[in-house]
Amino acid sequence: MLRVVLAAVLATAVLGASLPAVEDARADRTATALDASIARVSAAGSALAVGNDAPSTAVAPTRTVAFSLPQPTWTAAAVEYVAVGGSPGGPGNRSAVTYATEGGGEVRRLLSVPVPVRTPRGPVVFRGRGERTISLSLRATADGPVLVVGRGGRT
Repeated sequence: MLRVVLAAVLATAVLGASLPAVEDARADRTATALDASIARVSAAGSALAVGNDAPSTAVAPTRTVAFSLPQPTWTAAAVEYVAVGGSPGGPGNRSAVTYATEGGGEVRRLLSVPVPVRTPRGPVVFRGRGERTISLSLRATADGPVLVVGRGGRT
């Protein structure tokens, strides 16, 4: 009987000591997936700006990029939000993507694009889980070409 109690106490101690590492690994895995999506946004925006001329008409070269917001599991932390163009509730028009995971702080990643980013309706914010898409369009303005970011729909 004493062996069973001792084994249970040791198992509980080991589990308690390992849970912070599991939480860190979950947050890191989710951050890695989101950072990969942010890299795809930068690559698509750069490809648009370098490979096309900004038209002054309504038809603009456009790319669609998907973000995968994972379901919270033992291996992935929940995503509170992903905001393209600035922080949620902020002014928008920022060359940045901001996100927060469950239990983590806000993370801001700058987009590496050669033209300014515009979000006409404020930052594009995604919450929940699943696939979300944004559209990137190269547009001409009086100040030069800009990359306009909008919702691409839900897949």
